[in-house]
Amino acid sequence: MANKKKIIGLSALVVGAILFMAWLAGLLHFGKIAPGLAPLAGAPPQGRVLVVQETEIPRNLEVLGAVISPSLAQVSSQVPGRVAKIWVEAGTKVKAGDPLVTLSAAEFQARLNQAQAQLKQAAADYERYQFLYKEGAASPQEFGAMEARYKTARAQVAEAATLKGYTLVKAPAAGVVAERRVAVGDLAQPGQSLVSLYNPDRLQIEGEVNDSYREQVKVGEVAHVTVPAVQFAADLPIAEIFPISAAGSRTFKVRTEMLKNPALTPGMFARLSLPLGSTRGLLIPQAAVSTVGQLTMVKVVTDKTAQLRQVKLGRQIGNKVEVLAGLQAGDRVLLPEK
Repeated sequence: MANKKKIIGLSALVVGAILFMAWLAGLLHFGKIAPGLAPLAGAPPQGRVLVVQETEIPRNLEVLGAVISPSLAQVSSQVPGRVAKIWVEAGTKVKAGDPLVTLSAAEFQARLNQAQAQLKQAAADYERYQFLYKEGAASPQEFGAMEARYKTARAQVAEAATLKGYTLVKAPAAGVVAERRVAVGDLAQPGQSLVSLYNPDRLQIEGEVNDSYREQVKVGEVAHVTVPAVQFAADLPIAEIFPISAAGSRTFKVRTEMLKNPALTPGMFARLSLPLGSTRGLLIPQAAVSTVGQLTMVKVVTDKTAQLRQVKLGRQIGNKVEVLAGLQAGDRVLLPEK
């Protein structure tokens, strides 16, 4: 009797295990919608019927990018000196020749004063030797030496004046101040960037593209560009494709044509949608798709009834969506009434 109970218990355990494994494998649905068609009970379907047809679907590559300024200029100091005055702030609009930064000019003014004093003396001596040379009281060699001294003094004055002029750093072209890199009292060295400028009328969108798409991206193709921060969107031709790839990321750069928009500034995040040709596929209106639980379904018309069919969707293109699986050309899909 005990053995019989054990056998019955073991049999129940085995049956339970088999049912549990069948449930895990999806063989037991218990109310779930099974793949395929599910007839809809009730009156004949109401709505418009669309015959699904294969069509050309554009292929696009979404890449990340940024707004850049190819005219971004670093305005540097050409002489050493302490910053005495700063004329601009970030965002200031300037014209060519407008002052940006003034450096202390005391040392250069002293050099200029010394050079001018030497020139004054050399000019007086040169004028005197001109008279002596005409009177025969000075030899050609003496006159030539005095003339050379006079010319050297003039060159030294010009050089000192030029160096003093460098203490006022000016804008090389019209633009907007992107960044001020120094403060009053800082010691500026030759070649050190003091201010950066960019031209707001000469901006581009730059993106990084994976090397595997190099043969498919072409100059002249139109890319759809968006800058989410300012709700900017435009279609811009690709103007540049860099021939060199980045070793670390295995990507190459692409740049659009120039654009002008006062809302855009260099460094803003952007997205580019690059065209990669087209493929054949199925497109249906987004309105034809409904969601049942976590499943995407469409109503397929067969004879005078409509049945729910599960579909796998791809990209959304405008108000239509790509169907990757679940439909084929010739199927009739029920659309809601307008």
